[in-house]
Amino acid sequence: MDIEGWILAVLLLLAALLVLTLHKQRRVHLMLYEVRADVSASHRELQHLFAQVQSLLALERRLQLARPLPPLRGWAGSPDMLLRVAERVLDGKPGVVLECSSGTSTLVAARCCQLNGAGHVYSLKHDAVYVAKTRVLLAHHELADWATVVHAPLETGADGAIWYRDANLPPEATGAELLVVDGPPAGGDSQARYPALPRLRGRLAPHFALLLDDADRPGERRVVERWLQQDAGLQAEWLPCEKGLAVLEPKA
Repeated sequence: MDIEGWILAVLLLLAALLVLTLHKQRRVHLMLYEVRADVSASHRELQHLFAQVQSLLALERRLQLARPLPPLRGWAGSPDMLLRVAERVLDGKPGVVLECSSGTSTLVAARCCQLNGAGHVYSLKHDAVYVAKTRVLLAHHELADWATVVHAPLETGADGAIWYRDANLPPEATGAELLVVDGPPAGGDSQARYPALPRLRGRLAPHFALLLDDADRPGERRVVERWLQQDAGLQAEWLPCEKGLAVLEPKA
């Protein structure tokens, strides 16, 4: 091989080494980017977790229960949302609380009524199994006298909407100053909770507050938009809870 051939071979080798080096550098950069993204995501998750622990501790201080609360993850209300419910009941002292869906939130509201020395919670639940579970939970915490869990199967109304059989609510479940909406489950219908306000408005006091959980979901945001379009006398506030919380009240 002549000198020019050797030079060409060396240049080709150097070019190959350069390409390999650049490829490895790119892989290293991508790995570092992924590591930074993972660290950032972990940091955000820790912040969320810390916020929920803080809310749980504050909630337990306000409730002063003799027995621990049930687990508050998954389908159950988040600690920050339940803390908002507790604050509304303890500070507003409603005589009647209406609730769409039952569970830990029913326990929290009932305990707050007990601490106030007045008030009663009426909770709609479509699933008979969970109706029984909530009643057992209330009895376990000696709060059965402060809440009524109403078995209200889902049915299609005259308006075509699927909603609880709210006719099962007793006559005294009226004049509610607080309505907590955490059901029914959306399933395939993102507007499943829309009927809450039009169907229960007649049972609400003139000055009421409606708390809608899961308000960060697009479907629930659309529900709030529809409620506001339906009644210009309402205003909405969005609170930064884990799953989002919308609060609707009549304008001052």
